[in-house]
Amino acid sequence: MLSTFKRNKTKLAIAAIAAGLGLHLASHAQAANDAGTLIINGQISASTCVLGLGDGASTSAGSKTLNLGTWTTTQAGTTDGGNISPPQTVVFSVQNASGAVCQLGANNTFWDIGINLNSSQVSSIAGATNTGTNHVLLSGGTSGVATGVGVMIKTSTGPTVTEGTTNLDLLRGGYNGNTLLSGSTSFPGVLPANKIALTARFVKLGTAAAGAGVFTATVPLTVWYR
Repeated sequence: MLSTFKRNKTKLAIAAIAAGLGLHLASHAQAANDAGTLIINGQISASTCVLGLGDGASTSAGSKTLNLGTWTTTQAGTTDGGNISPPQTVVFSVQNASGAVCQLGANNTFWDIGINLNSSQVSSIAGATNTGTNHVLLSGGTSGVATGVGVMIKTSTGPTVTEGTTNLDLLRGGYNGNTLLSGSTSFPGVLPANKIALTARFVKLGTAAAGAGVFTATVPLTVWYR
C-alpha cells in the first residue's frame, strides 16, 4: 500500500514547498519598521492541480507572506506559553487553474501537506494558555537571534476553515516520516473540496525575560495524495 502512495506522489510530480517564518523581537530602541514574514513558495507540475495560498495574487506568485509584527521584550512578558502576537493564517487548498476544486486524478481521493522536522527545531511549553508538546517552532541561526520566544502552530481542516484551532505536534510523524498538517497520524485525509488552515503566532518560552533579536525558521512542506 505504501508503494502505491509513493507512485502517486511521483506521478503527480508534487514539489517540496519551502516555508520561511521570519519574525523580529525588538527592544524599545529598535526601529519601528522591523517586520516578520512567512514566505511559502510552491510548484505543482504535470498536473492540473494548483496549490492555493488563500488569494489569487499569492497563488499566482507561488508565495504568501504573513506578517507577525514587531514586539518589544517587555511586551513578550515572562509567562511561559503566553501569547505575544495576534494569530496570522494561511489557508491551503488544491484547485485547478480556474480556481474550481481540483480533481486529484490517478485514483486519488485525498490530499494533505506533510512536514518533517527534528527535535532541535521545536519546543514544548507548559503555560496555561497554550499547554502542549512539541508544537512551538524555534528560530534557526546562531547570531542575533531572539531568545525565549517561539511560534505556535495550529491547524484545522474543512470546506470553510478560516484559522487553525488545534495545536499541532510538530514531531508527530506517522506518514512516510512526515507529520501531516491535517493532524492525521496514518494517511492523507483531506477531501479535494476541503482546505487546511495553518495559524501561526508568537508565544513566550519559559519565564526568563526574552532577548531581543531576529526570529527565522524554515519549514519544508510536501503535498501528498492518496
